[in-house]
Amino acid sequence: MRYYADDSYLHARIYAMRSRLIPPDGYPPFLRDHEVSNAGPRGMVEAKEAAFREQIAPVVHLAEATRRYAPLLIAFLRRYEANNVKILLAKAFGRQTIEQWYDIGPYATLDRALLDGDPTPDDLRAALTGTYLDGIFEGRATYERIEDRVDIRTARHLFDTSDSFPSEGREVFRDFILRRLAALVVIRQWRLRVTYGWSDERIWAYRDELGALFGETDWPQVRELVGVLVRRLKEMGGQTPGPAEVESFVERSYYRWVASMFHRDFHSVHCVMAYLWLLDYQIRNLLCIIEGIRFGLSPEAILATIISD
Repeated sequence: MRYYADDSYLHARIYAMRSRLIPPDGYPPFLRDHEVSNAGPRGMVEAKEAAFREQIAPVVHLAEATRRYAPLLIAFLRRYEANNVKILLAKAFGRQTIEQWYDIGPYATLDRALLDGDPTPDDLRAALTGTYLDGIFEGRATYERIEDRVDIRTARHLFDTSDSFPSEGREVFRDFILRRLAALVVIRQWRLRVTYGWSDERIWAYRDELGALFGETDWPQVRELVGVLVRRLKEMGGQTPGPAEVESFVERSYYRWVASMFHRDFHSVHCVMAYLWLLDYQIRNLLCIIEGIRFGLSPEAILATIISD
């Protein structure tokens, strides 16, 4: 049976699910209870895939339960499918990659069977035609450019689902997405400049492509939010932070803001959007723990990467 839940039912479920997210003191026991260090690379991948399926299952079920929120929940799930697309892109362009698949159940656009072969760019172009990632191979179809477009189009796909909400809910929804987009822009442009040596001109071309997708109404807000984050980074003092430090600062800032929004209004989209992002951080935390165990990091080093309350 599909679409059996109204908004109040869904929000109550979300509140219950929020209470079951792992608290900060719950990560050390998880770290002790999971042993993948001797399982080899394949064992690590299998452990990560199993953890992801377990964590994301409630969202898959909710997408089947509520008509209003189904587009949002499906678009959120497809953020993980973007990682699958990147894995296939790496294979198609002869790059090294870990073949970890994010299983989003009935909402997957691509079949995992593609991993078993040697897909070409043309194969992927054909597979993505008519989907939310249609067109990522247009123009300058370099590997780096296509990978960027996967992120951009996935963000836009999620953003577009705001149209299914009333005006007040739509503004709340867009605030979450635009703040997230600003965080991604800061992280990406810092990494492109410091790690890959991109020029400002090339970085601005990347930002212009984002601006073209989000339009004159919403993009100025993103640029303003980017400016705030950059100023806060510069106020940290000391040497210019590296990409890893920037990513940690920006992600923790966004996490704190998201967590503060959860209880803002039971009857609005606040709790749904906040829960999805809090779950996203939990998933990333768990996958980092599994990786850390596999590569023999100390518990202290692993727990230092955790983003939580």
